[in-house]
Amino acid sequence: MLGEKPISNKALSLAKHILKNWRQWQAPFQSEPQIVEQLEGGLTNTNYLIESGCERAVLRLNNPDAYKLGVDRQTEITILKQLQSTDLVPRVYYADSSILVSEYIDGCAIAAGKTLNSTIKQQIQLALDVIQKQDFTDLKVRNYEAYCRGYSSQLSASCLSASIKQKIFQIAQQIDTQDWSPVLCHHDLIPENIIQGANGLFIIDWEYASLGHPQFDYLRILNDEKTANILQIFQVIMDQLWYAVRYPQLQSKVQQKLINIIEKGS
Repeated sequence: MLGEKPISNKALSLAKHILKNWRQWQAPFQSEPQIVEQLEGGLTNTNYLIESGCERAVLRLNNPDAYKLGVDRQTEITILKQLQSTDLVPRVYYADSSILVSEYIDGCAIAAGKTLNSTIKQQIQLALDVIQKQDFTDLKVRNYEAYCRGYSSQLSASCLSASIKQKIFQIAQQIDTQDWSPVLCHHDLIPENIIQGANGLFIIDWEYASLGHPQFDYLRILNDEKTANILQIFQVIMDQLWYAVRYPQLQSKVQQKLINIIEKGS
């Protein structure tokens, strides 16, 4: 039975077509899986829970325009494959530029907007410590100014003035020129992307990951301080730019929001 969230005819047709290729996957299925429901969450792609017998998995249909948001699918696949040995990410059954089929984690996402208890904080801290020790020296290091420019170039001058863009680039430059050693960084470590399963904690949705600032993930998920440093201000700026690119109907409000963020941080 399909879930409450409606599935478009186009997406449903594509998903059913993809399921016919299930034998190509390294999944524990004995027969062709069926769609159970469209999963909530995930603002970039479309995700379905699929099952065959007692085995379940997640089928993700990649957004073909995700490159506009700075997503590099090959980088994501490389990262996921190497992280398999950590047991901190779902098992990957199949991945290419169009789809990702992965283990379904039966658990709950960390509650957004609530203060994390000490046990969860410690689990996340330990997970990030393991992840940051992984050797990804062949990956390109994220240049935060260039990443900002990639988003900003898609916004017209009427919704984002040259002066505001320059202030954003200056903030990014400050981060790029700080003295730090790059580590694997998720770059979207929000509560919804951390699942508590029966076998421990799992981190999902690695499509924005790359080598980056070692404090980026820690500050995003673990910091409870009311005062924000430049890295946290930059994170909020990037969130606003992301929404403006992803949802053009929000572009008319992005400049004032960015002005408020920059003024509050200055």
